Amino acid sequence: MNDIPDFLCIGFFCHDVKGEGYLLGGTASYCSLAASRLGQHTAVLTSVGKDFLFFDTFQKEDIKVYNKPALKTTVFHNIYKEGIRTQYLYDRANTIEAKDIPEAWKKTPIVKFCLIANEVAPSLLTAFPNALKAATIQGWLRQWDTKGKISPKTMDWDLLNTIDIVLFSDADIPNIEKVLPIITNKVEIVVMTRGANGASVFYENKQYDFPAYPVQEVDPTGAGDVFAAAFVVAYGKQQNIALAASYAHTVASFIVEEEGAQFPSIEAIEARLIAYQKLFPETQKLAMNNAY
Repeated sequence: MNDIPDFLCIGFFCHDVKGEGYLLGGTASYCSLAASRLGQHTAVLTSVGKDFLFFDTFQKEDIKVYNKPALKTTVFHNIYKEGIRTQYLYDRANTIEAKDIPEAWKKTPIVKFCLIANEVAPSLLTAFPNALKAATIQGWLRQWDTKGKISPKTMDWDLLNTIDIVLFSDADIPNIEKVLPIITNKVEIVVMTRGANGASVFYENKQYDFPAYPVQEVDPTGAGDVFAAAFVVAYGKQQNIALAASYAHTVASFIVEEEGAQFPSIEAIEARLIAYQKLFPETQKLAMNNAY
């Protein structure tokens, strides 16, 4: 834990109930795997129990994991009926705090907060003063009852005051039209995804819309998290919003084409990015705007 990663994810790895067993879940899982595949020296600060089943997944990718031990790993259960999802949180690991950060990791240039169950303590948000800080915020927008049934809640928007990039789905926040001005007033770059309908980036009091790359969708699982990781990686390299959005759509398009979030090669991504820019030349024009 003495080396400095390029890209640090903070949040729970979790188990997603599938039949009688578990699948790997959690925004930190998908984001870290995506960042690693995109060439970033990646690390994760998380909290899981001894029962966690998927450490080998991250070891194979050479992703460094610092775990704050918990009695049990976080468990989510998604139940779908007639297209409506009911979500349960059965177990929850320990809240992650600033004191849990390995010393060398405090110098990480890009930090991505990957919330799924309000696991990031406020102390963490100010612990990386020189980093580009991004957050996916769905874990701040959830509450759960004594049986673990999850329902929406309003978060403390002041938590975003130190964040540079916020990413969320239009389905994450009820009454998004009322809330969006609050978020854009606090955060320099706000990215709202709409699945197959593309994404909007709000920057300097303007809205920029970027269409999704058209593919046959088979399984959207993890696509939003991969989009977020790709956007932050690309923006961290080039500080270009249009190029970051185009790149993120390109990478995420591969994820939805088959089950299991099979990740493409860098060569395949680069080829499809060129195809994306030819298909949507207006995005290329935005990317070439030096003021952008």
